[in-house]
Amino acid sequence: MKNKLSENMNYIGLGIAWAVFMFAIFFQPIQKNVISPIASTLFPLHSLSGDELKNTHYEVFGFLPFWNFHNADNIDFDTLTTLAYFDVKLSSDGNLIKDDAGYQSFISHEATQLFKKAHDHGTRVVLTLTLMNNAGIESFLDDDEAQKRAISQAVHLVEQRGIDGINIDIEYGGDAGDYYRDRFTIFADNMTQAMHKQVASSQVTVSVYASGAKYPKVQDIGDVARVTDGLFMMGYDFAITSSDVAMPTAPLGGHKEGEYWYDITTAVDDFLAVMPADKLILGTPWYGLNFEVYEPNFKAETVYSYWYGRTGEIETYEDVKNTTADINGWDSLGKVAWKAYYNEDSGTWRMMFIDDVRSMGAKYDLAKDKQLLGVGIWALGYEGNNREIWDLIEAKFGNKIADIRILEKPIYELF
Repeated sequence: MKNKLSENMNYIGLGIAWAVFMFAIFFQPIQKNVISPIASTLFPLHSLSGDELKNTHYEVFGFLPFWNFHNADNIDFDTLTTLAYFDVKLSSDGNLIKDDAGYQSFISHEATQLFKKAHDHGTRVVLTLTLMNNAGIESFLDDDEAQKRAISQAVHLVEQRGIDGINIDIEYGGDAGDYYRDRFTIFADNMTQAMHKQVASSQVTVSVYASGAKYPKVQDIGDVARVTDGLFMMGYDFAITSSDVAMPTAPLGGHKEGEYWYDITTAVDDFLAVMPADKLILGTPWYGLNFEVYEPNFKAETVYSYWYGRTGEIETYEDVKNTTADINGWDSLGKVAWKAYYNEDSGTWRMMFIDDVRSMGAKYDLAKDKQLLGVGIWALGYEGNNREIWDLIEAKFGNKIADIRILEKPIYELF
């Protein structure tokens, strides 16, 4: 009797398991792809090809500045894996600055609706903490209590909001020295441990300069990668608006040929010499630089004004795309597109560099070839209504599989 009962219970158990499986397949709400923490990649809601299976774990990490909220409708949440809200500022004493526009936008109803939309698509939401001046950074890192205060307040705010982690964006100009690099690593380690303890499935990443492995700033690249979930390499600002020559802000190559002081390919190799590839996100610019030049050509001299200096400008992807050009060109070393138009009023040219689909495709191929964690975007909203750059990411990295833990996680209002 006992054996018969045991046998019947086994049949019943198998029947229940089969019923649960069939329910999961046929009656769950339809998502583009859904993955549960238990099932891993075994049960997506449609069959995946071999190529798709290889591409299911790429990170697509995009920063959304609060001033770009009006363009948030253009975000493809079926492709984006992490939305990094930018920004809440950190004071040198460790307190979050709450009377700033960044904090006020973060706690707004508009942000609540946006974060809910992200979670509804299985997109992680993280908060970007920023501190940008050298004296404030040094003061903060010197003070253990300030660091504890920042960690406590940041983790609590993430919990209150129902979001999924932190991006630390502490940008130091120049070499901070080994002492402050060690102090930063300790802070990043403590933040990561506290976040993981308090917020399930949370993520802590750190934004770093693309030159951070070649010319260390306040982060030791290898040490910070070891104690956090990943690094966002800001793969831009190789040129800035005040540059002496017109060049792309994110050249893929040109350094080994002696034409550019540094480039993305070399930077990635330098990073990978001290950290694992599966923790590196290659950030790309969804903006370009517009220089005033005498003649539009490779490394053209930029116009210098006694009163205004060099008058380069930052242009969004949408702005450059919509600009009518007299000349279109291609930087074969940097692998970046450019266009130029003549300004009759000044008698000079404007030369604009932009990472178009061809250029971004080359950067995405590098990320795949190097088996990086994924790619990043500065900044969401700069694309305007131009769908082709989202289509490119999907073509390069495949369909996103959404984590059910994010899909089911509520976002809370803050009053």
